[in-house]
Amino acid sequence: MLEVERLSAQVGSFRLRDVSLTVATGECHAVLGPSGSGKTTLLHAILGVCIPDEGRICVGGHDVTHWPLERRGLGYVPQQLALFPHLTVRQNLLYGLRARNQTGPEWTAWLERLIEATGLESLLERRPHQLSGGERQRVSLVRALATRPRVLLLDEPFAALNESLRRELWWLLRSLQQQHGLTVLLVTHHLAEAFFLARHVTILMEGRILQQGEITAAYSQPAEPAVAHFLGVETLQPARVLHVEEGLVTVEVGRARLVAVGNAEVGRRMLVSIRAEDVMLLRPGETLTSARNRLPARVVALQPGHPLLRVELDAGFPLAALVTRAAAEELGLRPGQQVQACIKAPAVHLISPGSWD
Repeated sequence: MLEVERLSAQVGSFRLRDVSLTVATGECHAVLGPSGSGKTTLLHAILGVCIPDEGRICVGGHDVTHWPLERRGLGYVPQQLALFPHLTVRQNLLYGLRARNQTGPEWTAWLERLIEATGLESLLERRPHQLSGGERQRVSLVRALATRPRVLLLDEPFAALNESLRRELWWLLRSLQQQHGLTVLLVTHHLAEAFFLARHVTILMEGRILQQGEITAAYSQPAEPAVAHFLGVETLQPARVLHVEEGLVTVEVGRARLVAVGNAEVGRRMLVSIRAEDVMLLRPGETLTSARNRLPARVVALQPGHPLLRVELDAGFPLAALVTRAAAEELGLRPGQQVQACIKAPAVHLISPGSWD
């Protein structure tokens, strides 16, 4: 288990402020945020590369805040891989074990299992310059795991790889994590990567935490406008609360009204957040859904994408939807066409005005 409690650290003009998070044993937890948000500074503080001004760091129940790096029981894979160029793959993999005098048969067997699981058997006598990017990444991952660290820290390790290779390594890491119960803290700005690998997320911006919890909840219910923007919410519009009854909130958005699940004071200003994939398009008058919100809308523009098309709508307010190419062809979507935009009440998320700049 990794516990970070109210950690603050100063690096130049940047300050990490009051950061707390817990990574349970056997869990992969993602720290998600844009460049410059403090993700790497947080990792460096956990590693002991930079000393925090306040707070503490516990690994496996031990307060390691002031321990040297080699005693913390951490594995680390940086974004810029640091393989020793003059050593073979085998020698790189053995380096940490020999430095810690972990040379018994149980350590050899563990390393051999990792080598087999990652397909490195045929590469052991090569040097780093003879490896592809994906191969170097696998070597770095195995080297970090060879000493059986209590926690594995990953600093955007797949950022430099192409999409297909990146996804291949996601599968590999998830397989290793699940098979061996690895405790992993993953730093990334890549939402799909965080979704694939982690169950819980900490969203970090400008050195402070904006949201924590299950990643699916953060995706569908962003706590602040900045989080919604970063997570790619397509529709984010100002609204005013008109009516509240039995857990349903009616809001006015532009020239339209929407019903959301939640609670708020009548008259209060809010932001409405709607994911494009939660908007269903039907022909006017069709009743193929139980969605509480059915809005007459006009197609403004179609934006080609893969595999989905983005449809820009005027539904009394700017609204975006995602549809398959087959659905677009079936509906005959084109600019100026009238459609029905259907949205279920739980998919309409209200963001507090306290976080509205």
